[in-house]
Amino acid sequence: MKIKKQISLILSSLLIVIIISLFLIPIKLNNTNSSSIVYDEKNIEIWEIIKDKKIRHRFKKIENIPLFIKESIILIEDKWFKTNIWIDFLAIIRSIKNNILSWKKIEWASTISTQVIRNNYWLNKDRTYLRKLSEFYLAISLNIKYSKEEVLEYYLNNIYFWYLNYWIESASHYYFNKDVNNLTKAEQIALMIIPKNPYKFNPYKFRENFDSRFKNIVNYLFINWLINNEEKKSILSEVLIFNYKHQNKLPYIVDYINKNPSIKIENKIKTTIDYNLTKKIEVISKNIIDWLAWKDVWDYWVLITDRKTNELKVMIWWVDYYLENWQVNSTTAKRQVWSTIKPFTYLLAFKDLWYSPSTTILDLPIQFNTADWNNYSPKNYSLDYKWEVSLAEALSQSINIPAIKLVDKIWINRLYDFLKINWITTLNENADYYWLALTLWVPEMKLYELLQAYSIFSNNWKNCKIQIIKNKDNSCKKIIDEKYIDMVNQILTNRYFKLKWFPINSNLDFKNKNVFVKTGTSRNFRDNWTIWFTDNYMIWVWVWNKDWRYMKWVSWATWAWEIFKKIVNYLEKSNNNIIIKEKIIYKSNNKKYLEILSPLNNSIYKIEKNKPKNISQIKLDFKTNIDFDKKVWKINEKIITSNFIDLKKWNYEIKIELFNAWKNIYERYSNIEILE
Repeated sequence: MKIKKQISLILSSLLIVIIISLFLIPIKLNNTNSSSIVYDEKNIEIWEIIKDKKIRHRFKKIENIPLFIKESIILIEDKWFKTNIWIDFLAIIRSIKNNILSWKKIEWASTISTQVIRNNYWLNKDRTYLRKLSEFYLAISLNIKYSKEEVLEYYLNNIYFWYLNYWIESASHYYFNKDVNNLTKAEQIALMIIPKNPYKFNPYKFRENFDSRFKNIVNYLFINWLINNEEKKSILSEVLIFNYKHQNKLPYIVDYINKNPSIKIENKIKTTIDYNLTKKIEVISKNIIDWLAWKDVWDYWVLITDRKTNELKVMIWWVDYYLENWQVNSTTAKRQVWSTIKPFTYLLAFKDLWYSPSTTILDLPIQFNTADWNNYSPKNYSLDYKWEVSLAEALSQSINIPAIKLVDKIWINRLYDFLKINWITTLNENADYYWLALTLWVPEMKLYELLQAYSIFSNNWKNCKIQIIKNKDNSCKKIIDEKYIDMVNQILTNRYFKLKWFPINSNLDFKNKNVFVKTGTSRNFRDNWTIWFTDNYMIWVWVWNKDWRYMKWVSWATWAWEIFKKIVNYLEKSNNNIIIKEKIIYKSNNKKYLEILSPLNNSIYKIEKNKPKNISQIKLDFKTNIDFDKKVWKINEKIITSNFIDLKKWNYEIKIELFNAWKNIYERYSNIEILE
């Protein structure tokens, strides 16, 4: 009797310890880390950024989960979940019997509570009898500390649906491209099948297994009165259409966010991007590219920002982002920007040199010596010369030689520093490296940054960083007075300044719209671009081929300008009330000039003995708007009567004098060197 009392006491004490421990065990459910969901400005979902590249997960409160899913999952996984406290005794008896008969572990009598414990502590670990006993024990503690609703919420937010999908919300987007609340009952059942054995019941690879289990589950729900006969027939007759195209809606944006260290990855990322506008621009641009295919034009890039807020609305940088080996963000890659850098040169000319749009400059051949004493003779894109032009004409027609002359007077370091304070970060060499070509083509810049630098013109005087995250404070700085900005804007916005180069009804002529335009084209026809701003937007369009093929059959109004015209007409409605300024020539025609065209000053020639003498001669040529009745050429102060110079080793000073009524009225010098 005494022994029985001792045993009873020990068992009672043990039971008390177990009960107390159940309350003291520090059970804590660790929710799976959520993915980051990227939205456009109107809360249209763009894509789900996978957490650590391992987990797709979207947490959802139990009250926001469809009732049919909750009732079905309970019926399928743990029929007595609402009434049991931790385990299913009948399931345990059944599993023991089946395991003994089969001589292996085939059943585990899991409940939702024990599955929660396993997922929380032993996810992806081997199942053992010891771990199973631990699951039973901890499941009791779980039910003591958490309500049934909390346990079910955790369970539904952590079950695995294959392809990195945890919880039915992420699975719903992956398999059906829908929010879980928008799924049909057939689609909801389809998703609930997968967690039982995600590999075996994979609807993409093993459709027969999936279909067989789908029918069994539908019958099971019918037998247990969760669905009626009509619902059963409707569910079985519904054709399940799975999403096979798991592609980002706007791959350019998520790619940019992922690779931009300044953007904080949070659970919800609301961008400034306009999804619907982007898709419209894609259609417009793709149609133009298809139309230009016969000219070997295959690719395009587009950036569009809101002029007033500096928010990025559109970023497209490849006609087919998913084409293998071409997933490079061209808008943030370094490219030579050609003539689009010229407005900054003219801006400094107006400020530092006190020039105005009406100031005239000579567009005539000129030569400079490089640091290693080579000759540099810039040429215009048109390969001809305009002679005397106003700065307004030179900028609006993008003439190269005036831009070179201006940057030479401004000083290279001044333009270099000015570009730097405009947030151009890719000028990694010193100013002397770029030299005079800094205003033409040598510097490589990110198009994204150059568009940002152009905000100085659209914002009148402020340079503002482009924003891609919604409601983020904007960074702007004033770097120049508004009056100088106005001069450039008047030139590049006024329709009449452009007409000489871009005729009426061309792709760059807008009768009833205010459009600031600057274009650029590489001489080898490899790329072509346009940057501009309208009343509401700043836009950059670049057309080229990523495989470096030359585009062909080129005219002044093809390529990027085709896309540009369509985009502007879509974004901005015509306004017949716009007052277009009267035609302004900005040219005095009073400047007298005499320029030696050949040989250019500081030229160096080399004698080639294998060439005939008449081919090796240097022709003397000049240009002037001065009235004269006689000209005289001199070489080293000796008068010559021929218009050709024979090549002989020496240093020569070539001089031309103009006379009127026997009076010397003008003269010009050119120094050259001839080497053997």
